[in-house]
Amino acid sequence: MFMENRLKKVALRQDRLSDQVKHHLKAAILKGEFAQGDKLPTEEQIAANFQVSKVTAREALREMESQGLIEKRRGIHGGSFVAQPGSQKMGQAVINLYRFGGLTPEELVEFRQMLEPALVAQATKNRTEEDLAAIRENIEAVEAAIERGEPDQAKAIDFHRLIANACHNRLISAVMEALVQVFHEILSKIPMTLEDARGDLAYNKKFFEHLTLGQGEAARKLMVKHFESLAEIIERYRLAM
Repeated sequence: MFMENRLKKVALRQDRLSDQVKHHLKAAILKGEFAQGDKLPTEEQIAANFQVSKVTAREALREMESQGLIEKRRGIHGGSFVAQPGSQKMGQAVINLYRFGGLTPEELVEFRQMLEPALVAQATKNRTEEDLAAIRENIEAVEAAIERGEPDQAKAIDFHRLIANACHNRLISAVMEALVQVFHEILSKIPMTLEDARGDLAYNKKFFEHLTLGQGEAARKLMVKHFESLAEIIERYRLAM
């Protein structure tokens, strides 16, 4: 039987049963008994295996879904599946914190202001020719949009994701991907003037120069200055609202 092969029968303690079921399911995933994309047992199978009610099994699965460990799919081939880790879930968590938890744009800028100077300095050491080509293409697209009189705010924000990717550290890329998702939402509410867009582009061209020449300390200092400008833009529009 499917359950007998991959989940051991255990006697649960009498404290919160759903937490214990969740613990054992998570342990099975961490041990590799269920791989990413594998379908988990049904609620009925889990309930029978752990000798709990279907309500308890359902609650354990619901908590795992909220933590991003599994995903629910509908339809004839639906069920609970081991989730693929990804920055999208991290980004959604930060967006939810921003929307419902009172996280302010100023706090997010402050966090990026601490993170990105070190990040861009690292990128000057680790970047490849492919990274430089992607960054150059981004700058050219942003500049073309400005020349049309239609600043591309999303593309401008994406520049920072490309710098993060140039570090060639998966955790850095995942964190920046999440932050970029949040800033897409925040800055979509702040109209970017042509003057702001040109100023941002000038910074990006200078960053590209530092990346090309491997000038880590100069890139770090420029990023500090850049975020001082970004904080001023956000504050300006906040006061105008």
